[in-house]
Amino acid sequence: MTHYRHRVRIGRALDRLEAGEPSLSAVAADLGYADQAHLTRTMRQHLGHTPTVLRRLLTPPR
Repeated sequence: MTHYRHRVRIGRALDRLEAGEPSLSAVAADLGYADQAHLTRTMRQHLGHTPTVLRRLLTPPR
């Protein structure tokens, strides 16, 4: 059950990062994580990258 919940939350976080959400702490709070560090740890565990790296990969260069 926890794994599924993390997958859903991470998917929503990725959507927001791709949409250009500037605040990782706001994303973390809105998705029910304790803080930005909790979101970062969870994404690194499940995807192998931090949110900052994933944002760079998802956002086209300017």
